[in-house]
Amino acid sequence: MTRGPEEHRRATGRAARLLLSTLPRTPAGRRLAAGAAVDSVGSGMFLAASTLYFVTVVGLPAARVGLVLSVAAVAGLLSPMPLGRLADRIGPTRVYVALLALRGLGYAGFALVESFWSYAVLTCLLTALDRGCSPLQQVVVGIIEGSENQTRTMASIRSVRNIGLTAGFLLAGAVLAIEERAAFVALFLGNALTFWVIAAVVEQLRRRTAASAPLAVSTAPASTESPGHSSDEPAPAAVRTPFRDLRFLLFTLSNGVLSLHDSVLFVLLPLWLTTATDAPSSAVSVLLAVNTVLTVLLQVYVARFAETTAGALRLVPIALVPLLVSCAAFAGAEHMPVWPAAACAVIAVVLLTVGENLHSVAVWNLSYELSPAPARARYLGAFSLGMTGQHIVGPALMTGVLLPLGTAGWGVLAVVYVLAAAVLRVTGAPRTAPAEPVSAKASTPASSSPTEVSS
Repeated sequence: MTRGPEEHRRATGRAARLLLSTLPRTPAGRRLAAGAAVDSVGSGMFLAASTLYFVTVVGLPAARVGLVLSVAAVAGLLSPMPLGRLADRIGPTRVYVALLALRGLGYAGFALVESFWSYAVLTCLLTALDRGCSPLQQVVVGIIEGSENQTRTMASIRSVRNIGLTAGFLLAGAVLAIEERAAFVALFLGNALTFWVIAAVVEQLRRRTAASAPLAVSTAPASTESPGHSSDEPAPAAVRTPFRDLRFLLFTLSNGVLSLHDSVLFVLLPLWLTTATDAPSSAVSVLLAVNTVLTVLLQVYVARFAETTAGALRLVPIALVPLLVSCAAFAGAEHMPVWPAAACAVIAVVLLTVGENLHSVAVWNLSYELSPAPARARYLGAFSLGMTGQHIVGPALMTGVLLPLGTAGWGVLAVVYVLAAAVLRVTGAPRTAPAEPVSAKASTPASSSPTEVSS
């Protein structure tokens, strides 16, 4: 049956409303989201095509490429803290823009790589810059958008990044089909250009934010970079290091443990589906697509429930419910025939995705609020180590412990989820007092050195 013009207009209107509902509320937020979309298209192209290029076109041994990627991951693990400390001293947005510009230069440099060592050095350097940028992005969004819009804008950025990465993967397919060096070089330069575009967008927004700040505030060196940082607050160096903040460390650790849902999806799910169930292996791509589409649709919607610290705290136990039920659905699928098992796996992935999105929007708010304003970049850099640790430990835990346990493994994972959520809920509550500053009267070289050294 052919649709009439009125039905087409209604469908177009619904699609437009759906698109608008995923965008940030403010013009600045929408520009950040647009920049993230452009950036993620370039990143998608690079991720899909770069390894094949260096192995088949440049001629690097595949084993040595894999080794470089592992070493680069260690560099990425270490970089957020020193870059965060630098950002706290000279301004998060300035450092973020500089890192984006350097990343653009570095990714363009891949077009000139001809040897193993140039590839190794450039890959390790860029991985360190990439990982250091991630926590800084949250700080920058908070500065430009303010705490009331930060969670929604971060959710919008994550949604558009999923869309952009998918588009980048598809565009990379055309480059891979051409199989010409010039096509890969164009891809590298296109990816580099995306970093320079978003750097220009953020720099312009930084200047607007600085220009619109009240005169009394804008005269302070770090005022436009750290909202809420007044003259009576301690300087960044005077705030204790996050590694001496036991509560923040427990919050970081529990978040990393609860984030095991990420390894469940990308590491355990494909192996579990093919070894523990009768479902067809082709269902893996369908299940991952379900996760991606749902994340795009859900992220901004659930963010509205985490726009305050109280709301974010309430989301933690709520997020636990679908995660626990997903464990039960995964376990049940192991004892069903082919198609019921496939259906149960779809239900489990839907529940896992809901829990993942509720959890992620909650911790964006909580981690930001738990981080002292003068040292927010440093604290969020330390917080990112929880997710990095999950990426290191999670795959081994999935393949070495949970998968061999069979059905019982899902019960173990459920218990781990409960414990992690309980600690996250307790440690994520608002502080009764700001993080301990160094006493002004005790500001001797002996008393201040631990803060300087341990950060």
